[in-house]
Amino acid sequence: MPHRRPALDVIVASFTDPLEAQIALGRLQAEGIRAHLDDGHTTIANWEWRLAIGGAKLRVPAAQADEARSVLAALDAGEYALDADEDHPTRPPHRESLSSRIAWAALMLFNLPLPWRRKARDDADRAGDP
Repeated sequence: MPHRRPALDVIVASFTDPLEAQIALGRLQAEGIRAHLDDGHTTIANWEWRLAIGGAKLRVPAAQADEARSVLAALDAGEYALDADEDHPTRPPHRESLSSRIAWAALMLFNLPLPWRRKARDDADRAGDP
């Protein structure tokens, strides 16, 4: 019985930004493609080495390489972008309150962390969101 060598994984993309690499990895995995990232941790821990090692490399099985490249091309083209929801525009929550200012002052002056409560308006706004 002849010994079959497993198909090797091929590099389908290389990223100098490790966050972009993680986003692409997640998209490929969501599409059912078995993908993994090489040198992802190295590009985060030793950011000055990113260009020297060729960035974070995204690898997939050779049989899925064409499908992975098409998914990455669609990702670059913006096909997976979320539509803007005009009925519920996103905005950061308003967290300033008297209790949050007192808690911050206690932390800075006395190194004493205190809990604080958000304004009731934020809780009501969040309850109405779907």
